[in-house]
Amino acid sequence: MRHLLIACLALLLAAAPVAAYAQSAPPPAVGVPAPPESKPFDYFPLVIGAGAIAGVVGFNLLALGVGALPGGMAYATPAGAAAAVMVPAEMSVAMSRVYATTAAVAGGLLAYYLYAP
Repeated sequence: MRHLLIACLALLLAAAPVAAYAQSAPPPAVGVPAPPESKPFDYFPLVIGAGAIAGVVGFNLLALGVGALPGGMAYATPAGAAAAVMVPAEMSVAMSRVYATTAAVAGGLLAYYLYAP
């Protein structure tokens, strides 16, 4: 009798639908999202930045000459002159103007490159 009971239980277990006893459902199929569309590169910020730098450099050239540009030899002493040559304060301001504008444009373009959508 004992063997008959074990055989019936084995037959019932073998015939039982296995999927009915699953503990969780399979995960739903998830599609891979499409890559974002790439925008064409916008040259407008580059043109504005180059125009700003060109405007400052052009103003310095027209107002004060080549000596007002960084590296324009405003601080160089002529061959026969004394060692202590006075440079007009406006030359230093003009050179700083070129440095400041260039640094501002470079920072703005870097920020545009990093954070533009």
